[in-house]
Amino acid sequence: MFISYKFKKALIPTEELLIRMSISRGTLDFWKWKWRKDGNDCYDMGLRLVGYGNAKLKRGKAYWDPVQFVNWMSQFILINKPTTPEQKLDQSKAIMFIQKHVAVK
Repeated sequence: MFISYKFKKALIPTEELLIRMSISRGTLDFWKWKWRKDGNDCYDMGLRLVGYGNAKLKRGKAYWDPVQFVNWMSQFILINKPTTPEQKLDQSKAIMFIQKHVAVK
């Protein structure tokens, strides 16, 4: 099986990820919070913080590795059966995002 990703950029800003997935910042923040609460690092979700270690920059930027994010979603978001209307909506958005940006050959 060959997986082909249809992303044009290696990293995408958080705002673009939210728009492409049609999810709120709150949903993404909840996923990150839960992931960290379980003892994991957001780097494993695909989060890349650029410029945060530079004292000259007042604020860094958060980017996402879309391939790693899709893999993370398929392993940790899409495995549980949704039980609330919000979870069902989030899962359907995640499935649509993956269908749009990933092809299996």
